[in-house]
Amino acid sequence: MRRFVLALTFVLTLPISAATNGVTLLSRAWPPAPATTVSELGRGVGVVFSPDLSVEGNCRFYQSLGFACFEDGDWHQVLDELHRYNVLYPERRIGTLVLETHGTNGNGLKLQRSYAPDADRSYIAVGALQERLEAEGISYVIISACNSGRLLRPEIYTTLNPNPGDKLFLPPTRGIIDASPQFDPLRSRVTVITPGESHIETTLVGSVAELKPATRRAIAAAARSRSIEPPKQFAISDMMVQMLLRDPRLALTTNRYVEVLSKEIQPVDESERLFTKFVKHLNTVAAKRKATPKSLRAAARPARRTR
Repeated sequence: MRRFVLALTFVLTLPISAATNGVTLLSRAWPPAPATTVSELGRGVGVVFSPDLSVEGNCRFYQSLGFACFEDGDWHQVLDELHRYNVLYPERRIGTLVLETHGTNGNGLKLQRSYAPDADRSYIAVGALQERLEAEGISYVIISACNSGRLLRPEIYTTLNPNPGDKLFLPPTRGIIDASPQFDPLRSRVTVITPGESHIETTLVGSVAELKPATRRAIAAAARSRSIEPPKQFAISDMMVQMLLRDPRLALTTNRYVEVLSKEIQPVDESERLFTKFVKHLNTVAAKRKATPKSLRAAARPARRTR
């Protein structure tokens, strides 16, 4: 099996012994009730992809799993779409947002279509994101991006340096978003979560065809129920897999920053192992759904709608 691997650099935010257990933190940041269907795996969670870290139909895959998904090179557009989503679907309102974006060596959260100088590209400061998301009622932001710990440095937390002298900081053709002068991060109700250990994060591209027939049918049915075309492929990071699986080895932390970069990368075999576990998890959830009597499934629906 071969998949294209994308690399995103991470840095230490805390020594591993001091980092918060990821499952413990996720119990607050992610809806705790176990999903009974494939289409409920991402309920209450939104995910933002930089287009160049995605694949065709990627958002359709995540939407089929119950996530709200946004993909654009313009942060203004993403934030506007997020607002519209919460207005149109209050019963599926986003409480946690996962960022599968660039960190630009810790100089700003970047979305871009490509590395071409004139491609759609924009940046946002962490504080600016907190300010905008608090107005949407979002409580948690989980950053899966390059050098995420460095993004929390005080000197760029609310206002990015537009000329950091970094080769990855390409022209902001769609602008830079900073926090307003009156924003006080200490008063923000939005908690920022970053990885608790240093490494280069990898993202694997998988095919829906790798899933069992029952799982493919469940995903296709979920897509059609949302009036979207069933997906054929998807991109998923090691960190996203660990969160979905509630992997006890996942270390996360909050409100910590660092200065240094890390070059540590997880072995490819380990990424493949995580991907295999994710596929198995999807298949297991789909199989449980198929095995549940229709009468019990019908009785469970009202409870899921009121969560």
